[in-house]
Amino acid sequence: MASITINDVHGFAILVTELVEKVGKKFIRANNAAAKNVTDLQIGGREIKLEADTMLEKELIKGLSHTGIAILSEETGFIPGKSLPQLLWVIDPLDGSYNFSRNLGPSMISVALWDENEPVLGVLFNLVTKQMIFGGPQIGAHVGKNPVTVSDRKDRGQATLVTGFPSRFPISDAKAVASFAEILTSFGKVRMIGSACASLALVATGSADVYAEHNIMFWDIAAGLAIVNGAGGTFELEGVNLSEGVFSEPCTVVASNNKFDVSVTMFDKMRGIA
Repeated sequence: MASITINDVHGFAILVTELVEKVGKKFIRANNAAAKNVTDLQIGGREIKLEADTMLEKELIKGLSHTGIAILSEETGFIPGKSLPQLLWVIDPLDGSYNFSRNLGPSMISVALWDENEPVLGVLFNLVTKQMIFGGPQIGAHVGKNPVTVSDRKDRGQATLVTGFPSRFPISDAKAVASFAEILTSFGKVRMIGSACASLALVATGSADVYAEHNIMFWDIAAGLAIVNGAGGTFELEGVNLSEGVFSEPCTVVASNNKFDVSVTMFDKMRGIA
């Protein structure tokens, strides 16, 4: 991460937290009923797209484009940059779209900055609680102005795993489902909340201990991984290589409080490589 300084990181953090909070609060105030309109159903109807996705994305891209840094956004895809080619903004304008559409649980605006294959910064804004969470390896992790850290739990039998069935999960594959069940039963508690970045925020704040998911998209987790790093946690990510432009296919990820022997190999049976 030698290409940018700590002052640069702090400057980007100020820029993005102000942008995300502004966009999020404006969106909430507007209370636009059209935001919940379904614009597309993908993957057999298991992936929902709303008007809100494009509404939020438009404002976020507008706010970041002047930096000249390339942007990867869930709805628009890759937008080439004009400077600092090793850096990449990663946007998920609405993580937890189905939660948002049904008032079921957390839905988050998510923006991250990565330097090749290393996270620099992650910023999340919870549209339900209006809570801001941000962090990165060089700046720690914070909920609002308050610093947070991962948990200190070491006993797997007392640990909480947050995970989910992403849209691309092979739910009709009995062997995959059985292998997934094996993973779940190795932890004391399991929670599924319908938002990958909100799940990672739980690990970063110490409310949960491990997050693991297979067939998830990079934009769903990019900001959350940066925040977990800032909170003292670690992660392992397979299927993404920003240095080689590999970021548009489903990936496998495990993030934790760094107190457990966990890795993406826990999904090997599901992936048919064990």
